[in-house]
Amino acid sequence: MQEKDTIEEYYRKAFSEFEPPPPEQAWEKIKAGIHPLETKKGSMEGFKKGIAGFYHSRNLYPLLAAAAMVLLLVMIFVSYSNKHSIRGHAYAGEARICMGTAYLFKVYDKAKPLDTLKLVQSVSVDNNGFYQFSGIDNGNYLIRINPLPGSEITRNFMPSYYDQDSAFREAIVIKIQNEDPTVDIHLIPR
Repeated sequence: MQEKDTIEEYYRKAFSEFEPPPPEQAWEKIKAGIHPLETKKGSMEGFKKGIAGFYHSRNLYPLLAAAAMVLLLVMIFVSYSNKHSIRGHAYAGEARICMGTAYLFKVYDKAKPLDTLKLVQSVSVDNNGFYQFSGIDNGNYLIRINPLPGSEITRNFMPSYYDQDSAFREAIVIKIQNEDPTVDIHLIPR
């Protein structure tokens, strides 16, 4: 019988306690136990996690600014959707007046004589005799044109309401309902 080599004996003793590595298929089986798969949480839990992450993201402030702009534009549209404008020209005889002031009064009376008026707006009459009132609600109105003080027109024509009446009690009431009227006003000669 042949004697065993001492090195061989030493090698067997040193490595006899170790087992060979498991095959690759074994690693796939135990992988789930070592690294468990994330289970899906309820939809509300996922929503809360997404909101919490979004709150700290850099997209939050631009999104809030865009939402505020959209809200502002919607509010402006809604507030002006029922508003009207009144425009026209002021005449002194056959010529348009150069410069002056147009006054818009709201009439609260149901019938003449008119005694309850409120000044709503005043606008300048431009060099072409044009004036325009904007953002007007539905209702009854009077318009008065005053030419520029000290001008030639002031010496020859009186400040007048719509349809050539100088006194507001005789002036024609302009009714605004669903339209934007054009109202030309002729001043009364002195």
